Amino acid sequence: MRKFILGVVAIILVGIVVVSLPKQGKEEDKQVADAGVEPLEGDDGFYIGTLSDKDIYFKADTVLPDNPVINDMIDVANGYAILRAAYCDAELWFRFGMVVNNEIGQLKAGTIKDADIRLAAEQYVRKLVLIMPVDTAKRNETDSLLWDQVWDAYKSFADKLSSRFSLSHYGQITERDVQKYMDIEQFIPNDDSIYNLRKQQSEENERYLKLMAEQTPSFDRECLYTVEYAHQRRHEEPHTAIPMLETLMKSGKFSRYLHEVWRTWRVLKQVAQSPSRDGMILNLEYNQMRYRCLNTILKLIVKNPKDIYAINDFCFLATYDNITRYSEFMFGNSAPLEHMMLFPEILEDSDEDEAEDEAGESDS
Repeated sequence: MRKFILGVVAIILVGIVVVSLPKQGKEEDKQVADAGVEPLEGDDGFYIGTLSDKDIYFKADTVLPDNPVINDMIDVANGYAILRAAYCDAELWFRFGMVVNNEIGQLKAGTIKDADIRLAAEQYVRKLVLIMPVDTAKRNETDSLLWDQVWDAYKSFADKLSSRFSLSHYGQITERDVQKYMDIEQFIPNDDSIYNLRKQQSEENERYLKLMAEQTPSFDRECLYTVEYAHQRRHEEPHTAIPMLETLMKSGKFSRYLHEVWRTWRVLKQVAQSPSRDGMILNLEYNQMRYRCLNTILKLIVKNPKDIYAINDFCFLATYDNITRYSEFMFGNSAPLEHMMLFPEILEDSDEDEAEDEAGESDS
C-alpha cells in the first residue's frame, strides 16, 4: 500500500529541521569568476536577487482570534520564512560573490510575537550581517570557515524554532496516526492500479487521470488524481499539470494532500525553469503559493485550535525548505534531487535505459 510523505511526517513529529549546505572547499562550486555586488539581470527576464529585503512574510487573509495556537502558527510561518530567506541570500555570496549584508539586515523579526523567538531571529540576522563579507576581493579566501559560521547561526535558530514549536505542544499524535490520516486508499481503494500507471506512460492514461480528477466530487480525490496526472509525461517541461495544480491551490479548498500538490507544483516549475546552481530560483513565487495553502489550512485551525492533524499539515508546509542552490545533488540546485524524491520512477527510467545500453553493447 502506498502512502504520501511517510518519511517527512516523522521529521515534523520530532521537530527536526533539515538543510543542505554546500560542500566546503569544492572548486567546482566556484565557477563564477567575475563576482559583482548587484543583482544579476539579463535582457531576457533573467534575474537573481535577494529575498531578505522583499515581502517574504506570511499574512492571514482573514481576521484572526487572539488565540495562543493561532499566534504560534503565524510565528512558525514567519520564523521559518526568516530562517530560509537569510540562508538563501548567504548562498548568493558563495555562488556569485554578491554582498548581501544590507539585505539580510532588513529582515523583520518584529513579525514574530513570541518574545524568545523574536530575540532568536534578531540574533540570527545580526550574526549573519556581522560575518558575511563586504569586500568581494576576499571571496574564496575563507569560505570554509565562513560556511561553518553560517551553519552555526542557522542551526542555532533552527533548533530554537523546532523546540519552541514542536508538535507535541499542541496535542498527542503518533506516526501511525498520521499514516492512517494520509492513507490514500480511503479515497482511492484501487490505488495500486492507479500508481502502476506511472510505469505505463500513455495518452490514454493521461485522459483517464484527468477525467477522474475533473469528475470526482471529492477534493481530496481531485488532488490525488491531479498529482498522479503529473507523473504522466514526467519529462515534459513545462509540464501541462502545472496550471492544474495551481488551480487546486488557488481554489481555497482544503485537502490533507494540499502540501503534496504544492511540492509537486513547485518542483515541476523549478526543474523547467532551471536545475542549475546559477539559474533563476523562484522562491518568492513559490512561497506566495505556499502562503495561499497555509491560509486555507489555517481556517481549519481557527475553527478548531485543537485539530492536531490540521496543525501538523500547517507546520509541515510552513517549515519546508526553499529551493536552495546547494544540496546533496552535486551538479545543480536542490530541485533535481527533490524531483527524484517525488518522482522515484525517474530512477527506474534511468535503470531501464542503462540496462538497454548494456544489452546493446553485448549484442554488438
